[in-house]
Amino acid sequence: MVFLSLFFVYMQITFYLCGDKIIINMKKILSVIGAIICSAMVTAQNLNQFKALDDSLFRNNESYVKSNKYQRDAMLFVDMLADTHPYYIKKERRDELFAKQGKLLDDCLKCNDDSTFVELLGATLGELRDKHTDVIALGQLETKKNKGNEKGQDLKAGNSSEVMTFKGDLFHYTIIPDHLLCYLQFNKCMDARTMRNESLPRWDKMLDEMFAKMKEGGVKTLVVDAQYNNGGSSLLCDELLVRLRPKTELKDYSTYMRFSRLMAAYNPRTGVAKKAWEDKGHKDELYLVPAGKTRPNFVQPEVFNGKVIFVQGKKTFSSAGILMTLARDNNIGIIVGENSTYSPSHYGEVLPFRLPNTNVVGSVCCKYFVRPDSQHVDDKTLAPDVVIDLSDKAKAWEKVLGLIGK
Repeated sequence: MVFLSLFFVYMQITFYLCGDKIIINMKKILSVIGAIICSAMVTAQNLNQFKALDDSLFRNNESYVKSNKYQRDAMLFVDMLADTHPYYIKKERRDELFAKQGKLLDDCLKCNDDSTFVELLGATLGELRDKHTDVIALGQLETKKNKGNEKGQDLKAGNSSEVMTFKGDLFHYTIIPDHLLCYLQFNKCMDARTMRNESLPRWDKMLDEMFAKMKEGGVKTLVVDAQYNNGGSSLLCDELLVRLRPKTELKDYSTYMRFSRLMAAYNPRTGVAKKAWEDKGHKDELYLVPAGKTRPNFVQPEVFNGKVIFVQGKKTFSSAGILMTLARDNNIGIIVGENSTYSPSHYGEVLPFRLPNTNVVGSVCCKYFVRPDSQHVDDKTLAPDVVIDLSDKAKAWEKVLGLIGK
């Protein structure tokens, strides 16, 4: 399981209690602070960036006191999942989780190393163990680093002139006059703004330039290739979508959040909001986050009215998956490539945590994102309109070109 560097995402959660309504403004105050996988070791300073799960609820529990360190952290882990992950907002699901705890504790009694312990926790997570919710032992970080050095990065920039070959940058575009086509390779939902790095390109500025050149060249088709994109900031996806469909017509995700003790550990005001929410009878109910308001200075860009083709692959994930889903649910163009590895409606927005007895670290989701198409909310995958094998880039590109005239 690839453990992404989402652990070091800090979130400032500000809650204002206005009469009977709770207004929530959640934003990231820092972006990813570095790839945890590529770190040789996690220093004590880095460990402090993970809130340790408070064991105060268990300190006087006889079974907790008599248990070994793995059993203690297993109890804390299960309790945290039940209290934090949106999936467990339903009591029957929490009951199923706690029913697994007995076997987990028995297995932990025989556990003698952190790696085995992590796999036991991963098995408890089941399908929830993904690139957002996961755990890792500190000793595994060096192993992952060494394997990365031996095998190289998952994606390497190709020297080939093939259009769909990964070029190693965040994004770039190419105008192909012979086909009145623009090819946009969108590899990361990140730019100078989201990474706070002025040496990087700005996505919005590139889009302004690209669509201006498309208009100048009479481009009729835009190909958005996100087959290498495993996510980042959805802001970049929004900036593309409003150039393909007027903002006033775009249907967006509904976002639900779960109040939890772990969230309150990052901002104590959450505890106040949690109590107010539960006092109103919402104990087993997710909070519907109000939709974001359009910026007062927002100006609708000119909308491209040509054909749009989106390319998705097995590595398309997170914010890039949201882009694909919104394109489908808003009837923007067609999607080609492979079945998604993401669920269109999904859990996200991670909170990092640390288990105090073993120092195993992890992240857990606190939000549930529901796609606009209410008829397909529970779909586990987003199937392409046209299946294309992306392993052979030249043949894949030929098939994309073959769709332009259809």
